This record gives sequence, C-alpha cells and structure tokens, in this order.
Amino acid sequence: MAKKILLIEDEEMLLDTYADFLESKGYETLKASDGYKGLDMMEKHKDEISFLIVLDIMMPVLDGTEVLRMKGENEEKYSNAPVLALTNMTSESTIKECFDLGVVSYLIKNEMTMDSLVKEIEKILE
Repeated sequence: MAKKILLIEDEEMLLDTYADFLESKGYETLKASDGYKGLDMMEKHKDEISFLIVLDIMMPVLDGTEVLRMKGENEEKYSNAPVLALTNMTSESTIKECFDLGVVSYLIKNEMTMDSLVKEIEKILE
C-alpha cells in the first residue's frame, strides 16, 4: 500500500509539482490549497496508516502556524500524523514556534531539492 501524504500549499503550481513528484516516487497524495481545506482533509483521513502532512507556513486565509495550533488542540478530530513544515520563512522565531507547535522537520523551500524532500519524508516515515 502506498504511503499517503497530505500536501497543504496555497501556490497551485507548487502543490501540483510536489504532488506529481511524490506520486512518481510511489506516494499517494492528497492536496489542499489552504489551511481550512487541509484541516478538512486531516479529519477525513485521520485514521489512515503511514500518513504525513507537508505544510506550508505562509498562506492566506489560515496560515500554517494556525493549522498546527488547531491540530494540536484537537488531535482526536484532526490527526496525530507527523508534520513537515515546507516554507520560505527563515526567521528563528517562526522556526521555533513551528517546532513548539509539533512539527518534526522544517525545510526551507528555496534551499531544498525535490530529492531532499523525499529523503526527509522517508526519514520521518521509517
């Protein structure tokens, strides 16, 4: 069974690029274009095995830190799946806040390659 990844990313082109690449590596992907849609997907798929969330932090409507906060406050409703933050936010305070809110890994978009993303996902899902 393919491991499932929920991608929460507001930039449609990036969302599709990540999904296509991960699917080419054998992952099944779910896509959400904003934080609220991401929370809805978490709720619908919370009981599935080998589930990982890749979350953009800077998004309109509901940003990634709010998604993390809401998920953390109600994991029974949403999911206890690990979260990998994937963002261009590099401030120490944002990184610390994300780890305080439960992310297991934090990647900077413009510093990573698609292969390094897959390596990080594999490490988390071991």
